[in-house]
Amino acid sequence: MKCILCKICEARQEILNKKFFAWLDAQTNSVAIMEREADRALIYQAHDLLKTDPAESFRQYLALAEQGSVWSMANVGQLFENGTGTARDLAQAEKWYLRAYEAGSDYGLIWLGHLYQESRQYEKAQEVFRNGVERGFVPAMFRLAASYWNSPDWPQRRDEALALLERGSAAGDLSARHYLAVGMTRGWFGLRHIPDGIRLMFSAAEDLANLLKDEKAVTQSERKTRPGFFNRLAAQLWLLDTTRRPASQ
Repeated sequence: MKCILCKICEARQEILNKKFFAWLDAQTNSVAIMEREADRALIYQAHDLLKTDPAESFRQYLALAEQGSVWSMANVGQLFENGTGTARDLAQAEKWYLRAYEAGSDYGLIWLGHLYQESRQYEKAQEVFRNGVERGFVPAMFRLAASYWNSPDWPQRRDEALALLERGSAAGDLSARHYLAVGMTRGWFGLRHIPDGIRLMFSAAEDLANLLKDEKAVTQSERKTRPGFFNRLAAQLWLLDTTRRPASQ
């Protein structure tokens, strides 16, 4: 059984995750993609079936994707990658992610690049994320930097990675800021950046704690604790967890 402290920290980390994904969704063109869909009602119907009948949801999404629905293309890629409603098939996932990406979907870009990175196709991942960076898509900056860290040519790429993380951080990407802070602290960008990394680490954790402080969805039992301490602890744990999972959001 988990102790009350673990539950409190996990609840706050969940809040941070939700805030990050809300930010990420706001950066993408998902609304514009949906607005261009010919039959949104069918997309909503396929989505609603995911929990109750994933196989039927997959069938409906696939039919829509084959008819040219860009939103559905990206989702079919996800279903193939995760094996939801169908057998897991990474080749099919790549096919549909690629179609969504080529049709201009930001999530298609993220998921395709992530798929390449997970399969250690670093050059392909970098090509996809670099395309996003070149058109000013902020979430691609952190992901391109992370792909450099995982590739064999990291020593030649670390200065560019540092610049990408600084750009992403300045544009409001929490993952970029956290990765930058931890990376500098650990000496990934050279020893001279360690002092700045330590300062940034505390600053980032404090900013996250302030986000949690403003969150209204807190249970009565949590309000009896010391929120300042737990907010900072959860922020630090979330920050460290970000660096363990640099490619996926």
